Amino acid sequence: MRITPFLLVLATLVLSACSGPKVLTKRGMELQNAGLTKQAAEMYYQALRKKPGYLDAMVGLRSSGQGVIDGSLGEFQRAAMDGNREQAIKSYEEMTAYAKRIAIVNVDLIIPATVTSDYENLLDDHLIELDEQGHQQLEKEDFAGAAATFQEILRLDADFGDAKTLLAVAQAEPEYRAGTALMADQAHRGAHEAFTRVLGFDKNYKDAASLRDQVLKDGKFNVAILNFESSSRDRDVALELRSGMQNALIQSTDPFIGVVDRTQRDEIIAEQQLSISGISDEQVEVGGLAGAKAMLSGAILMYTSETGSPLSTMRPGFRKYFKEVRDDEGKTKKVAAFAPVQYMLHTRSTEVILKYELKLVSTETSEVLMSKVEEVRASDQVEFATSQVEAGMLYPARSNGEVNRSGKSQMTQLLNARRELMPASTMRNQLLQEATRKGTRQVESFLNAHIK
Repeated sequence: MRITPFLLVLATLVLSACSGPKVLTKRGMELQNAGLTKQAAEMYYQALRKKPGYLDAMVGLRSSGQGVIDGSLGEFQRAAMDGNREQAIKSYEEMTAYAKRIAIVNVDLIIPATVTSDYENLLDDHLIELDEQGHQQLEKEDFAGAAATFQEILRLDADFGDAKTLLAVAQAEPEYRAGTALMADQAHRGAHEAFTRVLGFDKNYKDAASLRDQVLKDGKFNVAILNFESSSRDRDVALELRSGMQNALIQSTDPFIGVVDRTQRDEIIAEQQLSISGISDEQVEVGGLAGAKAMLSGAILMYTSETGSPLSTMRPGFRKYFKEVRDDEGKTKKVAAFAPVQYMLHTRSTEVILKYELKLVSTETSEVLMSKVEEVRASDQVEFATSQVEAGMLYPARSNGEVNRSGKSQMTQLLNARRELMPASTMRNQLLQEATRKGTRQVESFLNAHIK
């Protein structure tokens, strides 16, 4: 069967993954003889990656690699003669990138100085042409096209003219215009995001920074956190939940959510009256702080902690031991044997449940903006075994009464398992952390949709 060049390349690539430098070099020679210069160079390259300095591979790579360079030189010269500067520059870049890669294995390929000089002249002309194109695109307000043009200029020459400045203009101006339009429509979030993108392109672009600050000021939704109601028994739970949610909202990543501090009492709007059913005078005072658009109140509806009674049951098991027996030849040897025993399996569990209500009320209209009832649970369970048989020698019994040899690891874990339930304080902290996260998510989610 005739082996085609394609099959030869495919077989070579497959074998290269598991071949040594000698085999790779041999494959490279075969490919080079078949006229597949680029593929041959790759085999030599891989051989040198596995064995740096391998002479046969270096010789082969210098020859085949230079052949690859010469091929790119031809493409470069043809494109240059045809006036296709873009293609000529691309060919030169590919050529130099290839030479740089091959240099990693200490094989230097030659790019004639005259070619480099020709490339530099072509590049200068190409950059001037691109710069004119970019200016024309800006004049026509083709911002996307101008941005692409100036990005290409900077890729070719990072310090060319005023390309950096003009790129920032091309990127920032459409966002700036979008921001001002959204601002006029009082679409605070969209305007804020647009001005933020503008400042990402140019932190000093026009008045984007002050407009973003103004948008944030106009759209800010300040919330006053009121005391959470509870029975006297659950007062500490209510205080911790309120404090946790207040801190979480203060640290919210949503720039439009603000929390009014109770220390701002001097800013209370004089004699502001709110007719909100179910909210005390003290809460109205807090809610009336300057800038508060809503009051967040809460109530502990249920807080229970139940720990079940310890449950202990006797279970059948086996103790492993070794006994001496005689084989057919009368020789004595030790073999494993199992004796029936019993062990105690102990279990105990505890669960803490918190049910609470959150209510967000407008200070302007007395409207209940959000009302949610949430429930969170935290639980813990211990299960362990006790026995006079040491761990590693105790095996559980199967349902049919036989030794469960595969159950040794599980039994050892039970013998060494934790025997005390999680402290009540830890359970409570876990519960309050989850309640805080859940409640904060509810408020943030509502405000995110409510704030335009």
